[in-house]
Amino acid sequence: MFVLVELRLATIEDTELLLEWRNDTATRQASLSSSKVTKEAHLTWLQASLGNTDRRLWIAQLEGCAVGSCRADRQQDGWLLSWTIAPDMRGKGLAYPMVLAILNSLTGPFFAQIKSDNMASIKVAEKAGFTCQETKDDVLYFVREAS
Repeated sequence: MFVLVELRLATIEDTELLLEWRNDTATRQASLSSSKVTKEAHLTWLQASLGNTDRRLWIAQLEGCAVGSCRADRQQDGWLLSWTIAPDMRGKGLAYPMVLAILNSLTGPFFAQIKSDNMASIKVAEKAGFTCQETKDDVLYFVREAS
């Protein structure tokens, strides 16, 4: 069964939700930056992100409920993607359709940097057509060429 995840652009009203997900223990362990983020630092980051024309920040929704967030940062030669599933929605197969929604929203190529012990995101990236090009300092560098 395929789940249809919809993306909506994040807004300043998503501050608390995004901070809660960002500071979740499992999220921090899977993140390249694992330290807790203060509310003030998060608000500064979110305001800058929302005003950054080289960044897309979305809230993923399933039947109107927020289930995750995803980001795409424009690089010289494509888009660097990252994603997070809400703690209470993990294990439900939502990350793959969420990544597909990003891929369908932008023109590639696409990149992802995933910690080597983040097996869930590695599997999602591979299922979405990414291939690992390099491993450095416990980070896998994935690429998905433009189609």
